[in-house]
Amino acid sequence: MAKKRRCRRTYDENVIHEKAVKMRKMTDEQLVHYVEDRVEKARSEGFNQGKSRVPRHKPVNLEGLIKEIGDVRGIGVSKLSDIQAIIEKYIEEGSSAEG
Repeated sequence: MAKKRRCRRTYDENVIHEKAVKMRKMTDEQLVHYVEDRVEKARSEGFNQGKSRVPRHKPVNLEGLIKEIGDVRGIGVSKLSDIQAIIEKYIEEGSSAEG
């Protein structure tokens, strides 16, 4: 059987062809290991990409937040302490759920 002339294929087609030939020549065991390695690599790359896309949370300046809320007209000291208690409760719940 005569070889197909390489000049009739593009560079990308030659690369794909060479990979396909290598895979066809593999034994069953080699092929299984190759596929398992590719799956594991894809899984880890996907995990790392997802991990890098997770937004970073900025720390909350609680004192500044309470001061700014306290500057709102109509919020007195007692309401401000209630608001502060609620905010602290939610911040503690969020930090305990992450750890």
